[in-house]
Amino acid sequence: MRLPRLTGPVLSGLHCFLIAADQMSFTRAAEVLCLTQSAVSHKIKNLEESLGVQLFIRQPRKLTLTEEGKRLQAVVAHNFGDIAHEIRDLKTLELSGDFNIAVPPTFAQTWLLPRLKHFIDKYPALRFHLRTRNELVDFQTETFDCAIYFGHGKYPGLHSEKLMDESMLPVCSHEYAVSHDLYGKPEKLSACLLLHDAAPWARAGRNDEWQYWAQRHGVVLPEAGCTFDRSDLALQAAERGIGVAMGRLSFIAEQLDTERLVAPFEMSVLSPLSYYIVYRREMASSPRIEAFLDWLKVEIKTSS
Repeated sequence: MRLPRLTGPVLSGLHCFLIAADQMSFTRAAEVLCLTQSAVSHKIKNLEESLGVQLFIRQPRKLTLTEEGKRLQAVVAHNFGDIAHEIRDLKTLELSGDFNIAVPPTFAQTWLLPRLKHFIDKYPALRFHLRTRNELVDFQTETFDCAIYFGHGKYPGLHSEKLMDESMLPVCSHEYAVSHDLYGKPEKLSACLLLHDAAPWARAGRNDEWQYWAQRHGVVLPEAGCTFDRSDLALQAAERGIGVAMGRLSFIAEQLDTERLVAPFEMSVLSPLSYYIVYRREMASSPRIEAFLDWLKVEIKTSS
């Protein structure tokens, strides 16, 4: 007997047959495959003609596998399963080698690093290389796979996808709040020392975050202040009673829970900027970036 050639229509028919045999219904198989019931019936009929055997006994409101159909179902299910596992293994092989990412310093230290073990444990063959920087990456000359930006999401020639929004509010130590009579009195900020992140995002001014918050709450700010090139340094200074820092909620949850920092007035504001993952458009189908992005989304959902 001459074996049928495994052409595209035959392979498509085998897949359709496997779904129909599993569902025992052409109608339900059509729903799974996003086809019409008549299309499924047509594919099965063509397959039966190609194989020269009847696979189903068709009765009103009932579908039954023939003995030949049962044998074919067992073989196809086994081999399709092997194919699926092999594809998964091939995908895993691609998740190896060096993975280079640029991340803002405070985001790396306070949000990413505490969660990073989960990603590294999940993809042990991937060599993760993290570099922190406030400046934007030059993807034309630098070898980063992707970057996380705190920004507006518009980067010409690059693909960007929003990860999460950010809110911010003033924070300080409890002792500083008491000594400056800050609780419930935002007007008292005028007599405080403000602690600025000098580079909260690329090309930002040293007091942009404070000014944005103050304008939305109608608060007058003092001109004097200290600047730091990283937000976490400003927050550490606030913990030590030096002054009042502008805290991003994704960074300060633990300090607020443990009361190492306090918010003397519950006057938060949604930041005009958000966190984005950014990479070259031609890297959109990169298994490494897809895996990292999927992991980030799970972590963000878990922490929200």
